[in-house]
Amino acid sequence: MRNPLTFQIESSLGAVFISLLSLFFIGLLFISIKNFGNDVDVLAASSDTRVSKLTQTERLLLKQWIEDNHVTIPEGSGYNYLLRKYPKKPWLD
Repeated sequence: MRNPLTFQIESSLGAVFISLLSLFFIGLLFISIKNFGNDVDVLAASSDTRVSKLTQTERLLLKQWIEDNHVTIPEGSGYNYLLRKYPKKPWLD
């Protein structure tokens, strides 16, 4: 025999629990969809691996822009020097 006084409380607590659990999983789904377009692979990035700020296409455009405009890069600076010096990225125009 069931208790008529607790039947309504138990069913409403169960509904709240299932609702919160489903909201949690829906939130995880939206976070994964938001991060789906990101180029950085979080699992592959470790302390030894450097994450590149430039895509391969942007790197090729930058190399062509350096050759066309005869830009000199100081020794040991690399592309980070150009990214700081030209924040508007004229090689993408």
